[in-house]
Amino acid sequence: MKKMLFVVLAVLLAFGPLFAAGQQEQKAGPVTLNVLFYSPELAEQYNDMVAAYKAETGVTLDITVLQTDYRSVLTSRLNSGDVPDIFMSSAYADNSTYKDYVYDLTNEDFIKKIEPSALQGVTVDGKILGYPFLVQSHSFIYNKKVFADNGITTLPKTLADFEAVSKKLQANGVQPFATGFKEFWVLPQTAWQAIANVPAENYGGYENFVAKLNAGELKFKDIPQMSQLFDLLDLIKTYGGPKPNESDFNDQTSSLATGKVAMIHQGNWAEDSIRKTNPEVQIGFLVGPTGNTAATAGIMFDSNQTIRIAKDSKNLDAALAWLRWLTTSEYGRNWIPGKVKQLSPIIGAAAPDSQIAKETSALLASGTPGYPWFYQMFPTGTEQQLGAILQGYCAGITNRAQTLDALDSAYAKIAKAAQ
Repeated sequence: MKKMLFVVLAVLLAFGPLFAAGQQEQKAGPVTLNVLFYSPELAEQYNDMVAAYKAETGVTLDITVLQTDYRSVLTSRLNSGDVPDIFMSSAYADNSTYKDYVYDLTNEDFIKKIEPSALQGVTVDGKILGYPFLVQSHSFIYNKKVFADNGITTLPKTLADFEAVSKKLQANGVQPFATGFKEFWVLPQTAWQAIANVPAENYGGYENFVAKLNAGELKFKDIPQMSQLFDLLDLIKTYGGPKPNESDFNDQTSSLATGKVAMIHQGNWAEDSIRKTNPEVQIGFLVGPTGNTAATAGIMFDSNQTIRIAKDSKNLDAALAWLRWLTTSEYGRNWIPGKVKQLSPIIGAAAPDSQIAKETSALLASGTPGYPWFYQMFPTGTEQQLGAILQGYCAGITNRAQTLDALDSAYAKIAKAAQ
């Protein structure tokens, strides 16, 4: 009996930790990852991915999707210690903003499956601090039927070309643009494209251009080509309907889909919304004008939207496992091209059945300039503040000189706070 008791005791001592671990895991229950994302237009696709992952792994992705107040909510959560396991941000400047919170993905095996060019915006001093979510492009999207019905066969490339097309459309009773100016983020995207060629041509490249702005060595009012930016916004406003500052993303996409307007400035992420309104619509992609030089007209093409993993997450391994699944599983590899209908940063991923994605590839293959989203190199917070200032200009509250002063003042404050 003593010998039997000794054996039982030995077994309990040997396997006790495993029993305890199993009981603890059972008590803790299945893993739930807390996720904070933006892009509410992708809510349906997020939900599909969440369901697929839970069915395959049992892990729940508890996703909150925001847009306008996303950054303020994220900042508040980080400051309070309520850090999401997984969250989204921009690339470039946001690498510095969130460096103290994010996990270094450099040595993760799945990172080798990502196109090297897509990693440029998330790499700092050789460390990969984020996961490129999408490869996106933005410029002017046009309704091909509206163009054809109005006899427009030569696509515009310069400001003068766009004005000529707008005049012809308006004379035929068609509104040329839906502005989207109610959305703060539409204005910077539209505006900075108008000077996309300037940093490389005149200031030694994009990083040098931003460094000069950050140091106060360069101001927007000192850049002669800022006139191109105002000229483009004025053109869209003039031909953008009676209330240009009341047009939002939904107005843009629905108006283009139904043929109410001919053009909008948006990215390939807008195609799903456009086609939901009119599945039969035929849309194309126009280059964005950089003044009146056709050779520099191009599209903005980059991987900016970034997924970040919290380094101190209690669910770190589970968060990394989800990214690995998103990168390597059959569902994960096909989710972006198949469900989101956008270009994927994963090497060898299928091309999406998307008109804008196909036209993006065709334009770049033909030698059309593809410019980086250099404005995302600006200090974190500039997009919304500078967007609001440009909204004021488009509303007629400020003139060009006042707007430039306001842009310089806001930028200087944000850059100083970021130091």
